Amino acid sequence: MTVECRNVIEDPTRGEIICLDTGEVIADHLIQEGTPWRAYNAEEWMQRVHASSTTNVVHDSGLITDVKLIARDYKLKMKSLKLRSLQHRIRVSKDQRRLVEALTKMNKVAAQLGLPEAVKETAGILVKKIISNLNPRKSKIDVYVAVAIIQAARLHNIPLRAKDVLPLLGVSEQQYWRAVTEVTFSVDGIPKKSTLDPRTFLQRIVANLGLSQRVYTLASRIIAVLKERGHTEGKDPAGIAAAAVYVASIIMNEKRTQREVASAANVTEVTIRNRYKDIVDKVEIYVYV
Repeated sequence: MTVECRNVIEDPTRGEIICLDTGEVIADHLIQEGTPWRAYNAEEWMQRVHASSTTNVVHDSGLITDVKLIARDYKLKMKSLKLRSLQHRIRVSKDQRRLVEALTKMNKVAAQLGLPEAVKETAGILVKKIISNLNPRKSKIDVYVAVAIIQAARLHNIPLRAKDVLPLLGVSEQQYWRAVTEVTFSVDGIPKKSTLDPRTFLQRIVANLGLSQRVYTLASRIIAVLKERGHTEGKDPAGIAAAAVYVASIIMNEKRTQREVASAANVTEVTIRNRYKDIVDKVEIYVYV
C-alpha cells in the first residue's frame, strides 16, 4: 500500500524537501536563494541587510573591505592589526584627503542639527561636486560644507537657516554668500533653490508655543496671501512665519507675547514687529462670529 504524501516541508539547513508522512527526501542539494547570513535580533538584521548599500556620506561610497581582527592567536592578531592599519592608509589617496575632511565635517554638523538621512545623502553629493570642481584650499572647506548642508536642506524643504549652521563651522555670513555665488556660477549639475517657504517653519513654531491646529491653519493662509502678492520676497522666512503665528494667535484668542513667539522661532522681537506691520497693512482679515 502506498502512502500519499500531503505534508511537505523544506529544510533550508540541509537543502532538502522532505515528506513528513513517509520521511522520504523528495529533493536534495537545493540552492538557498535567501541571504547568506543570519540575524538573531532586529538590530543585527538592520545592520546586515544594509551592509552592501552605497552611500554618499563617505568618499568611497561605502564600497570598502575591512580587515577583521583575529583574537585566537597572538601572531595572527598582530598580523591582522598590521593589515588593517595598512588598509586604512591606502584607503584614502592623497587627492582624496580634502574630500574626506569635508565629508567628515559635513557628517558631524548634520548630526548636531539632527538632519534626516536623505538630507545627509544630498549634502554628500553636493560636497563631492563642489570639491571636484573647485578643489578649494583647506581653509575654505568649512564654508563650502555650510553651502552644501544648507542647499541640501532646502532641496528637501527642511526649515534650516544659514544662521543655524554657520556658527557650528565658524563661518561668517559674508564668507557664506561669497561661496554661494561661486558655487552657483562655477559648479554644474547642482539644482538651485534659493529661498524657503515660510510655511515650513510653522509646525515647529506652533508646537513650541503649544498652540492649536486652528492657529496653524490661519497662519498658513496668511502666508499664502503674502506670497501670492509678492510680499515675502527678500525677507527672512522664519520672521514671516513667526509674525503670522503671532497674528493668528491673537485672532484665535490664544495670544502669545512677541517675546514668546520670537523665542520659539529663534528670531528677534524687532523682526516680528516689522513683519506684523506688513501683515496688518497688506492683508485684510475678516473674522466671523
